[in-house]
Parts: sequence; C-alpha cells; structure tokens
Amino acid sequence: MDLRAKVAAFCRELSAGELNTLAADNGMTGVLEHAQEAVREGNLTAQLDSDLDRLDALLKRSKRLGMYPPVVRGFAPMPGANPDPGAQWWACPHDRCTGHGRVRPGQTPPVCAMTGQILVSRPLPT
Repeated sequence: MDLRAKVAAFCRELSAGELNTLAADNGMTGVLEHAQEAVREGNLTAQLDSDLDRLDALLKRSKRLGMYPPVVRGFAPMPGANPDPGAQWWACPHDRCTGHGRVRPGQTPPVCAMTGQILVSRPLPT
C-alpha cells in the first residue's frame, strides 16, 4: 500500500480517538508520537511506514479490522468518454496523504486531525 494512503488512514484513526487510548494501554505511545511528528513535519520515510504498520497491527489485535482501507478509490472513464468525472475529494493541502472523503455540495471542509489545517478539494484521483 502506498505510504500516502497509509497516512490518510492514520489521520482518520486519530480523529476517531481510539488509537491514542489503545497505544497508551499497550506501551506504544512512543510509536504513535513518532508517527504523528513525522507526518506533521512531512517526513514520509521508511521509518514512518514501519511505525504505521505497527499501529495497524495493534488495531488488528484489538479485534478491529485494522487501520488500512481494503478498497482503492479511483475512476477510469469509459472509452471515448470525458476523462474528468467532475467529482472532488478532500485532500491534504501539503499532499502528505491521499485524502479524506468525497466533497459534497455545501459541506464544511474537514480539518486534518494531524496538522489542524483545513483540507482542500481536488479532483478524484484517476
């Protein structure tokens, strides 16, 4: 899985709130804090990838499905059709993750759980 997709899943888990408690209960606060710091600073390295995988394993052990989404979003137009579907996706303004969800008309932009910044709308990845 692409590291930016892992970061997006990590941010979603942080906004849900359970990951902080689970990490503290299992002696993994340092791993969680290191991952948060790396994302905030834009250090998308192999160490961050490893830390996120460890946090995913922790979530799986807690009888959940884990952190990473099982589906990949995207769009492939029919042959001869307009390649732009017009759909928008909430995305990290720093391009550190793959985004947060589909933009809906009149929706208030979500805030990144990691940086506290407002997400921006971008075209759905193809």
